[in-house]
Amino acid sequence: MHRSSIESEAAAGRVAAESRDSGLFVHRVGRGEPLVLLHGLGESHVGWHPVIETLAAHHDVIAMDLPGFGRSPSLPANRTPWGHRLAAAVQERLDDLGVDRYHVAGYSLGARVAFRLARSPRVGAVVAIGPDGTGTPMERLQGYFHLMAARGVAIGLAPASPVLSRAAVGRSVFFSGNRAMPWRLSPGDAQQLLTGFATAPGFEPTNWAGTFEVDTGLHRITQPVLILQGTADPLTTQVIRYLPFLPQAELRWVPGSHHVAPSDAPATVSAEILRFLGRHPLGPASVDGSGTRSANGLAGSWLLSEPTPRTTTGSPTGDLCSTGR
Repeated sequence: MHRSSIESEAAAGRVAAESRDSGLFVHRVGRGEPLVLLHGLGESHVGWHPVIETLAAHHDVIAMDLPGFGRSPSLPANRTPWGHRLAAAVQERLDDLGVDRYHVAGYSLGARVAFRLARSPRVGAVVAIGPDGTGTPMERLQGYFHLMAARGVAIGLAPASPVLSRAAVGRSVFFSGNRAMPWRLSPGDAQQLLTGFATAPGFEPTNWAGTFEVDTGLHRITQPVLILQGTADPLTTQVIRYLPFLPQAELRWVPGSHHVAPSDAPATVSAEILRFLGRHPLGPASVDGSGTRSANGLAGSWLLSEPTPRTTTGSPTGDLCSTGR
């Protein structure tokens, strides 16, 4: 599928483009090396709004709604939204847009999808903000029920979202569960995120899949990885557990931030991302022994096989309204 003219202009940095076509919804703006942004469970690309403008001054920013969230269609009902399937949907959309090599950043669920994408040599560097998914069985079960409770709260509050989103106090009613400074959300973003959390068709199946999925291929990620972690995030223990499995990872703290650091500390998060990507520019794609450019195409060993449900690692133990995964 070829890109529309407006998408081509966005890639050149002239305009911001929003499009879905038949795939995932994309907000694209800026110029430079492509940087894909992925959001957390229950949210959408709107969660990246506080940092997009700054990042777009240096990168071709491609902020995407994951399947079943925001304005993106869900995966077919018979396809469980395991991480590798979400990653495949993202890669397919990038193929549609003509994007070959790129960096990727994600928070929460988006960070875990970023790790799946990083199996591909098409990915240059990875930024993971508050990645969950390494908890104990009890943490996993607690996280599942906390997130379902948060969904119920969102459904109850959604009809009042136009009123709640107007005042700082109202924005704090729901978003204090995953943001240390929820009043920093703009009224428009708060309303979109709250209603999206309440209505996203992908919420329940993705939450359920995340409860059982275990990523056993982290050691295969050879790209540089930056983990940004808020000091006020209750998932910090889970996040730190990633470090022994990622050979090229470095950890940077975001003081005072909760689970969604791009919202709590946009200046710090933007600066850290730009610093890291500046140190790790995109190089040429790797070449395998046969001389084939292995960054081309969707097929390849980086797409993991169907995972076996397990209960040996966990989900978040965050507050009631945490987006967690």
